[in-house]
Amino acid sequence: MQWAWMPVMFAVAVILGGPQTATAPTKMTHLIAQMSGTDIPPDSFASKPKVFWRASNQYCRVDEEPDPANGIHGRMIINEPDAWLVNLADNTAKHMVDPGPTFNCRLPIFANDPETLKTKIGELEFGRELEFFQANGAELVEGPKLEFKADYYELRIGDSVLRLVERSDVHVPIMISRVRGDNVTVVRYSLWDDQVPFEADFFAKPTGVTTEEVH
Repeated sequence: MQWAWMPVMFAVAVILGGPQTATAPTKMTHLIAQMSGTDIPPDSFASKPKVFWRASNQYCRVDEEPDPANGIHGRMIINEPDAWLVNLADNTAKHMVDPGPTFNCRLPIFANDPETLKTKIGELEFGRELEFFQANGAELVEGPKLEFKADYYELRIGDSVLRLVERSDVHVPIMISRVRGDNVTVVRYSLWDDQVPFEADFFAKPTGVTTEEVH
């Protein structure tokens, strides 16, 4: 299988992190995000929305749109210490076991840039957006008036300016942007819900696929 964005996410999600939560979660975060920007052509596969689920430090899942041109329909499932990279187009999967000693899946927002992953910005994750901005001293700034009350957070890290737009009445992110010189990347959320009842089946071992073990 030929993969672009998802294999990097796959590696990061199971290699980096902290201690796994022992208690089974009762809620999970479900979100849909779509990226655009200077280096993302509007009609490209990279511009298509992706669907994410995460719960505690143990469970992560990402579903991509079909990519017929490359024969790929990607799905990533993390149930620490197990992880599967699934191609629904041909019913194949790659299975990896996290060697530890810590187990913590991650969903970095800027996973398509390996150099960024090595920096503080690599710690900005889907499902934990506001926590990152607050923990790193983001400032509240003025922004355009919207049809709902919104808070604008701005954070400078290195040569990048990050901005988070949060719908303040429900504390839900609706947009994140990164400006680095002339390069702009924007993440727009069409769904963000952290009160979804946890469903273990979302993170279960995939069935009906031919699995290759990755060591």
